Amino acid sequence: MNRGHTFQTLRTSALIALVGLGLLFTASGANAAGCATIPYKVEAAPSDAFLMSSQHGEESKESANIVGLWHVVYTATSAPNPPFPTPPFQFLESYKTWHADGTEFENAFLPPAGGNICVGIWKKSKDGSVKLHHIGLMFDAAGKVSNIFTVDEIDTVADDGKTYTGSFDFKLFDPTDVYGAGTPLAEVKGTMGATRISVPKNDD
Repeated sequence: MNRGHTFQTLRTSALIALVGLGLLFTASGANAAGCATIPYKVEAAPSDAFLMSSQHGEESKESANIVGLWHVVYTATSAPNPPFPTPPFQFLESYKTWHADGTEFENAFLPPAGGNICVGIWKKSKDGSVKLHHIGLMFDAAGKVSNIFTVDEIDTVADDGKTYTGSFDFKLFDPTDVYGAGTPLAEVKGTMGATRISVPKNDD
């Protein structure tokens, strides 16, 4: 097979996917998500006190941790134009679950056919913020992997444990770059805000 032809085909496919991605973002967000194995060490599981604080939310003095379920809205402040709109614009909306074992799961407000489930790993920083490395898959109309993407975040939970804010860096890669470690085809940066979803209180 001609390598030059193969490279051009991959490049063309990636550009087509990128244009489609921009159109989807304009309408309702990214056609992204999925799962992949990534070569990062997961931090040791937090203590029981840490787990309890996440379950009791605002009732705990140690409630300012990120473990739990959140509604998240991402806003792009830097993006290639075209194919993306001129920033700022809403980049994505999702439900995101942060697990105490250092893993994370996200369900984006996107059609499942294009991929709307993705995963990540996280750890606490010395300054109290949280660093997340997130990776996922994008699919074309035929159901084949069209691109790999990563999202790196730095988030800080409010003192009351009810919200968090942070920054994100989204990078799009060729489908052969399964770890998202090469030169990205496109990059979008921005901020996000999240609201904790808690178990409803009852009269019992």
